[in-house]
Amino acid sequence: MNSTAPRSATSVTIEYTDGSPLAPDDPRGAMARSVQAARAVVGRLDGATVGAPSPCPDWTALAVANHLVAVLDRTAASATGVDLDTLPILADHSVDHIADALGASAHAVHAAWSDDSVLGQQITVPWGAFPGAAVIGMYAVEILIHTWDLAAALGLHVTWPDDDARVGRSMLEMSIPADGRGDDALPFSEVVPTADDAPPIERLVAWMGRDPQAWRGSPI
Repeated sequence: MNSTAPRSATSVTIEYTDGSPLAPDDPRGAMARSVQAARAVVGRLDGATVGAPSPCPDWTALAVANHLVAVLDRTAASATGVDLDTLPILADHSVDHIADALGASAHAVHAAWSDDSVLGQQITVPWGAFPGAAVIGMYAVEILIHTWDLAAALGLHVTWPDDDARVGRSMLEMSIPADGRGDDALPFSEVVPTADDAPPIERLVAWMGRDPQAWRGSPI
């Protein structure tokens, strides 16, 4: 895993929506908040930081941003029955167009998932077939994790949606076990230990093998 020396952090404060008029437990609310975070962080990417290393091995900051676009594209397509294995894992946008591309993909997600009935439909994704509510919930967590990756690469201190991060970690604990990682069947890095009182976002990304201490910016 790539690492980097602590850096002075720049603060990004996000006032998250409560998901209205969605029910509090509607996973589309979590997706909306993940998108808010992603748009705020991608908006800080510039020509000087596109090549910054990230917690994702072999991915620069710009590559992580392009992956965020690709994940949103997959989220939108999943509601339409498209074979997601035919879609790229990285979009191909320059730094000048990445923010607009992310916004367009976010609008596509909103349009594809606006019908409540999609939440109850059985949807096939690369890791299996699940109800739509579970699918968009998992994609919301993926967006949140990779937004943290990008924020870490850029040295940003972000206000994260703590409740969504807690729920996300619980989901991942049930779907991606801590044991047996590292092979083709479970191609994830080992869980990084964190304190029980660590911020929820750090506990979330640590479950997916990131080391928050190595990427944490200096206190503001």
